[in-house]
This record gives sequence, C-alpha cells and structure tokens, in this order.
Amino acid sequence: MFLADHLSRNYLQETKEDLVPDLTVNELTLLAYLPISQQMYDTFQKSTAEDFELKELTKTVIEGWPLDKSELVKIMTPYWTFRDEISCVDGLLFKSHKLIVPKSMQREMLNKIHESHMGINKCKARARYVLFWNGMAAQIKDFISKCSTCQENQKEQTKEPMIESELPERPWSKVAADIFHLDGNDYILIVDYYSKWSEIHKLDNLTSKNTIAYLKSTFSRCGIPDIFYSDNGVQFSSLEFKDFAKDYGFQHLTSSPTYAQSNGQAERTVQTIKSLLKKSKDPYKSLLDYRNTVITELELSPAQIFYGRRLKTTLPTTAPLLNVNNSQDTRRKLKERQSKQKYYYDRHSKPLEPLQNGQKVLVHDGNKWSKHATVKRKHHTPRSYVEETADGRLYRRNRKHLRPTKCNKDQHTQNIVPIVTHNHQVHKEFIRGYQHTQCRRNISMCNSIRRYKNKVRKECANTIKI
Repeated sequence: MFLADHLSRNYLQETKEDLVPDLTVNELTLLAYLPISQQMYDTFQKSTAEDFELKELTKTVIEGWPLDKSELVKIMTPYWTFRDEISCVDGLLFKSHKLIVPKSMQREMLNKIHESHMGINKCKARARYVLFWNGMAAQIKDFISKCSTCQENQKEQTKEPMIESELPERPWSKVAADIFHLDGNDYILIVDYYSKWSEIHKLDNLTSKNTIAYLKSTFSRCGIPDIFYSDNGVQFSSLEFKDFAKDYGFQHLTSSPTYAQSNGQAERTVQTIKSLLKKSKDPYKSLLDYRNTVITELELSPAQIFYGRRLKTTLPTTAPLLNVNNSQDTRRKLKERQSKQKYYYDRHSKPLEPLQNGQKVLVHDGNKWSKHATVKRKHHTPRSYVEETADGRLYRRNRKHLRPTKCNKDQHTQNIVPIVTHNHQVHKEFIRGYQHTQCRRNISMCNSIRRYKNKVRKECANTIKI
C-alpha cells in the first residue's frame, strides 16, 4: 500500500464528471443579458456580420490587438483608446455593456432614440448609456436638427437688442400711427416721436378713405410730418393711402408684419391711452392731463415740447408757469432717455445671426414654426427679410420670426402625392381618407392635397367629380 503526499507522482486517475448540466447558453444567458426580441437579436447578428468595419473589429478582438497602434488597419484606429472594453459575444459586439450598432441599423436606432422628441442633450444622454457607434453624438444632433416636428414646435426666439430709432431734429417730424379697438369703437392714434404728443380720433369705419380724412384733419392743425410710420393694416397698405402720401409729400414706412414691437412708439402709447379711456369719466380731460404731465427724465411735458408752453388745466396754475418756455436742452435729454431704455431692454437680449439669400427657414405663424420658406432678399427696413414659400408666395417678416432650418420640406410631402394611375376610385378614396386624417394636422399638407386634386381634375375631369 502506498500513501500519496503532495509531492507524490502516484496521482489518482482522472474521471469525467458532469458538474454542470448541458445548457443552451445562447437561449438562457445571452437573451437575459440583452433582453430584446429574438427577431431583433437575429437582425443585429446579421447586420453585424455584414458590416465591413464591424467584421474587421470582430476579427481584431478575437485574434487579439497588436502591440502598437500603427500596426492596425486604418478603420480600426478609432477603437484603439478603448480596445480593452470591447468584447465579442455570439456575433454581437459590446463596448463595456453598451451594444455596438452596425451602420445599417443606425438610422433605426436614431428613430428610436428620438421617438419621444426630446431635445439634443436628453437624446444624447439616453443613447450614450446603452448604445455605441463612432460619431453617434454628432449624428443625433444632426438628426434632431432636421426633425420637422421639433423644428415646428420650438419656443420663440430670444429678443434681439433694441434698435434705437433715429431721434428727429424737431417736433412732428416723425410720427407713428396705429388703429385700436375699445368698447365697440375703433380709434386711430398718431404720436410724435420727438415730443410724445398724441392725437386720437374715433373712426366712423375702417376704410382707407375714412382714415385718410382724419389724418388730413390732424395734419391741418399740426402740420405734415416728414416720416409717417404705421403697421401693414389694409388702411395703410392700400393704393389710396399711397396716393395720399404722394400728394401730401411725406414718406410712409411700415413695420414688420406680425411684429408689432417694431412700431413700438405707437403700440406703447396705445396701451397708455386705452388705460386712460377705460378709467376716465371725461376722456377729454384725461387726454389734457396726460399731455400736460411732465416726462420724468425730461422735466418737460409733451405740451411743453410740442407747443413750447404748459396747457391750462383744472389745477390752479400761475400765469408765469403758462408762459412760453423754450428749452434748448430737450434733445439731449431725449437722447439720454432713449439710451437708458435701450440699456435695460438689452440686458436680456442677444443678436440673431443674419440670414443669407437662398437660406431655408421656418416662419412663425403665431403658434408654432409651421411654414417652410426660402429667403429671397433682405428688406430695406431693419431686421426684415422677404421670403418665398413653396406655393410661390412672398412674405415679409422680422428676423425674430424666421428660424434657420436643415429640415427639408420634401420630407413632409414625399408620401402625400402617389403615382398617378388611371384607377379613378383609388384617387377618390385616397383624397377623402387623407383629408380626414393628415390634413387636419398639417396645413402645409392640405396645400399638397389641393395641388393633387387639381392635377386629378385635369386628367379625369370627364369621368369623376372631386
């Protein structure tokens, strides 16, 4: 009998023993590690095997990385810095626990990453913890920047720094006008840029003829201005008003459509006057008091600047205070006041980049960025551009209401108009079905349907009625 010690060569004979039962590793372990459907799993395996770059990466991982980066194939160099994190399991590649996505499936993954339409940073954060491919962050940013849904529903752009309007040299040289509605009546307000003196009239109707009549009445008392500034209302954009401006010899300028702030002097005065009229029992006394009240920074009232004297009111006022007052310092104080307003306004603003001719933009319609257009030229007024929509119409808008976009309009309508066939019943069903679903969601799609209907009418006018 021999006793074996730890140095003995008389070892025991090995016996085969099944310590772990035979299991299908792929079914239990790998699907638990990557819990996706079998169909998606197979698709990833197939796409990885067919991807040239990932095939080379798989080969490199299995055979081992070289000792020096220079020995690598060129397409493998981006993986060098994190080579120790890459593993190959059952035909799939992983960077640590992140699945490496083959090129043919990256577009599908981008759609899944952005299916909730979160912002760029949120989508990057969502993707970077579970997926990986070279250039993924840049592709996510580019993909979202071209997403029509996100582009159309972005918040309004930040305000730009204030443009100081050129201060006139004398009263009533430059005036602004605006029409407003109050208690069932329409009024026109004219305000002087220099003195802040305002004239107000209740209109009989909103025609250009009636508006011009009240302006003539005002000009007969105050004189004809050099520049008349207004919005683009029908009263001011008519041929009749154009002839009136030519006849009276003043320059008519208009603000950017849908951007009332560009006619800020009139808009702000309208707010003040409307507040006075709502609260006063005698609107004429209220207007008298307003015109006779000192502007704090100037220490002069609109009446003093405009007429050179105070107006007599119901307040007891001595005769010397009603005498003519010629202040030589008014313009300097007006300029200082204007600069102070700009300083406080600009604290929370930033300039927007100028647009170039031919640049694709989205136009804000008051609710969202729903209209696609192309910049045609810069308008002669500050920060205004003329743009053309897909239907050939020209619009003028302020830079604040124009947002550059990479989104292609054709992406919205590429599935709207099918290939024209001679099946008239198909035409009718397509139009009806589409009008009851998609057209309600997107106004621009309705235009495409309208063009398609016109096309069908021409081809099938004798056999169907749409």
